[in-house]
Amino acid sequence: MSKRYTFLLSFLVMTLLAVGCDMNSDLDSTDKDTADTGIVSSGEDADTVDDEIVSVERFMEYYGVTNTDIPRDYILDFIMQYRFREDTLAKRDYWAMVSADYDNGVVYGTDTGRIFQGTPSELPLEDFIKEADVIMIEFDMYYGGELAYPGRMTLDLKNNKIYYATRSLSDYTASEKCADLTDEDVQHIRDELPGHIWEEQDKDPEYNLDYTFVIRMKDPDYNTKGYSGNSGDELNYPGFDAYWKELYKEKFGEEFVFEK
Repeated sequence: MSKRYTFLLSFLVMTLLAVGCDMNSDLDSTDKDTADTGIVSSGEDADTVDDEIVSVERFMEYYGVTNTDIPRDYILDFIMQYRFREDTLAKRDYWAMVSADYDNGVVYGTDTGRIFQGTPSELPLEDFIKEADVIMIEFDMYYGGELAYPGRMTLDLKNNKIYYATRSLSDYTASEKCADLTDEDVQHIRDELPGHIWEEQDKDPEYNLDYTFVIRMKDPDYNTKGYSGNSGDELNYPGFDAYWKELYKEKFGEEFVFEK
């Protein structure tokens, strides 16, 4: 088997096995085991409702809260961080916990192992990306046919930031590089990125092991979309290589180069 197909197979296996790490956790081990449960599909029987992640409205109702100054999106980020289910809420007063975290400036919604675990969206990308608030592109970079290092570009469209890291991180705000995005930049990303992703994915890809990548994106309600490809796949990802490298150069002030 040639090197390039060996690397592609390895990349696929690593992608399927990848899991996220917890951050900002005050939960004990029992709470974590109970709370760390994914969302069930909407087509499952009503008897499985206890396995669903609770809504913000249900979270507040459970603790008898009718009005709050805590923003809804902060509460939702908190819920999705710990994957709260109906049967989890009785374990402790999580309303007191989220209130204290909000007052203390604890940030949720930046843990890459959690935020993309929502419900896959069936919307066309052109429509979905209008509301997307975080887009992450994870790379496996190659040099001379050998895996050199991972890379991760995160577009935080809700806070007008772009990040780049050369290592895997649970919190994307801990990346080595960070720059501001203008409102015009954000709109340009929403307008242009879909043109570099062929959603049908029904063409045979071309191969070039400069890098392989996975694109993940979410909206404020944690609906998600995901794609994967490689630097040589101009059929399914036309112009994507030039697009992200130009964005990197524009925002970080330097050409992107593969490290040895």
